[in-house]
Amino acid sequence: MKAARIHRYGGNDEVVIDEVAELQPGAGEVLVRVTAAGVNPVDWKIRSGYMSSVLPLAFPYTLGCEMSGSVMAIGEGVSEFQVGDIVYGYPNLMRSGCFAERILMLESELALAPKSVSEAEAAAFPVASITALDGLFTHGKLQAGERVLILGGSGGVGSAAIQLARAEGAEVWATASARNQDWLRELGATPIDYALHKPAEIVRDVDLVFDCVSVQSGIEALPSLKRGGRFVTSVFGLPPAELFEQFGVRSAMYGIQPSVSRLREIASRIDAGQLRMSIEKEYELSDVKQALAASEAGRTRGKLLVRLSSN
Repeated sequence: MKAARIHRYGGNDEVVIDEVAELQPGAGEVLVRVTAAGVNPVDWKIRSGYMSSVLPLAFPYTLGCEMSGSVMAIGEGVSEFQVGDIVYGYPNLMRSGCFAERILMLESELALAPKSVSEAEAAAFPVASITALDGLFTHGKLQAGERVLILGGSGGVGSAAIQLARAEGAEVWATASARNQDWLRELGATPIDYALHKPAEIVRDVDLVFDCVSVQSGIEALPSLKRGGRFVTSVFGLPPAELFEQFGVRSAMYGIQPSVSRLREIASRIDAGQLRMSIEKEYELSDVKQALAASEAGRTRGKLLVRLSSN
């Protein structure tokens, strides 16, 4: 089978399409024929070695951290799935491996895919949606009636966060480029064109800032928070601690873990019409370098997909 792998850290030149041995599921494992894999910033950050201090890899390493597909075989002890089930999931990043024609997933990393989107589209949801749920509610403690500012509202995490916050009954502002202002309105947010305005020029006294962009964007958004507000970021790094003290703000930086309960919740929300995802472009496995480059450029509306089969 074919897989997009790296044999050392570096740029896109280090990504190669290798022919690798077929897989057999062990105890607690599920063999999945991959239909599609979502492309995320963490993919090129892993490739570049940006995260090597917290995520040391064993090479060769197959990239790709979310997928959808059909169950081909199950290992001993697997009880939740059977051959032919359509599933989606997010493997542990130490193993990853979604940019491949087949993948071994732990039973605890998978759930039945939502029924109201295509098999391929389901691959776009796990990472962005879990990140948004954990950022808003686990760490951000967002409640109905509160005000939230989402930095990077047009990307996968940001667009999911807008919809989830609105479903909770929160009032939402979000930043994006000029081309995505109407998209943010459609999702239910008051848009802010970051090229024209600092967030605090448009909105003040928000309860929560959820940063999906960068440390610098977070620094610029701090004046929008009310004293005692919360700042949560899904990016690697926080603004200086003295700024949080100056503004009287509580902060949290976090990462996500595979979660069956989250995957089931996401599928339920998708099928209930609370969550959708824009797919900007699909790539073949042979074009995975272009997909990673597009993600790294940071201009994607919603998500990019890598197609592994025609399902």
